[in-house]
Amino acid sequence: MHPVFLFAGFFFFAIANNMLGPLATNIMASTGMTLSQSGSLVSFMQMGSLTAIVVSLLIMKRLRQTTVTRIGYMFLILALLGISFTSGKFLLFALYAVIGFSAFLVDSGSNAVLASDFYEKRTLYIPLLHFCYSAGAIITGFVILPFKGPLWRFAYGSVGTIIAVILIFAHIEKRYRGKGKHSTAGKAPSQLQVGPILPILKDKAFVMYTLVIMLYMGSQIICSTWIPVYVETELMQSPAITATSLTVFWVGIAISRLLMGPVMSRGGNPFALSIVGMILAAATLFVLPFTGNIILVLILVASCGFFAGATIPMYIVVTATWYPKNTAFISLSYILGGTIGRMIFPWLVTEIAEVRNLGYALMISSTMLFLSALLLILIQRITKERWA
Repeated sequence: MHPVFLFAGFFFFAIANNMLGPLATNIMASTGMTLSQSGSLVSFMQMGSLTAIVVSLLIMKRLRQTTVTRIGYMFLILALLGISFTSGKFLLFALYAVIGFSAFLVDSGSNAVLASDFYEKRTLYIPLLHFCYSAGAIITGFVILPFKGPLWRFAYGSVGTIIAVILIFAHIEKRYRGKGKHSTAGKAPSQLQVGPILPILKDKAFVMYTLVIMLYMGSQIICSTWIPVYVETELMQSPAITATSLTVFWVGIAISRLLMGPVMSRGGNPFALSIVGMILAAATLFVLPFTGNIILVLILVASCGFFAGATIPMYIVVTATWYPKNTAFISLSYILGGTIGRMIFPWLVTEIAEVRNLGYALMISSTMLFLSALLLILIQRITKERWA
């Protein structure tokens, strides 16, 4: 698959993944779900991802990563269109599980394609891929504004239709240029995908770095899903400001990911950048519930996104340097860690929110980022010789 279509697909994949936050109050109003039940939607999504992980272990060596990516997009399209044409809570939970199933295939497949088929450009393409995700998430809050209210289901259908069009054009482009003509440029040798897995699983640094991803992705989904709800329900802001709260978070992440490539290419230390970033992100998020000033809230949300924003692409780039023969497994590991984090922590936040308040519960996310910084300090010490 041509990188342009990978980037475009990932852009709209991000919109599909981030619509729940801005639309949560409308979904709850039309379906009668409670806050904790809407939080369970995120958990069902991650259960779908876990199912995809199990399936991928069986098919990873049988299918090319481009094929895995296309299958993921097809499931995503079916789920999004299904939500737009169906009603009832049961089907919504089932289709969110399908979204989770597709999300793993799309995410891991896209990263693996860029890390292997475009190996020589991976330090540029992988951060750019995640920048495209950030860019899609940035506009999500405003894209769904026309659908706020009873029309919320059509937001899902519209995004599903656009992704289908991208997939069709990608297929046409592939047939036009000829099979494999473009993808061989800068491609890593095929054996790069079949390295032994056991040494990775025994590597304490790799395992701890994957735990960092678990904590970060849990924190990220808490922020992207529940900060808009917090702004709308507890700060009593308008739909436009609610949308802006999601936008500024992803603007911060996008800028961070866009800057990562040039900084790393100029010799930036990935661990120093990550450790400082995590600490600062934790601090900004900790302060958030103590202010009712919406301008300051937006600044804090954007700062949190910026300081920790490059965590995922940095993980892929660093661990691919450690284990260049295992890019597909690295992509699987990052998604597995992220899936567990996104399954546990958003639900935990809503449970705490129903006892206390949502602002108080958001402070859990700050603690997770601080723990991530401590883990990164340990990883840096363990892997000093790898950067010598």
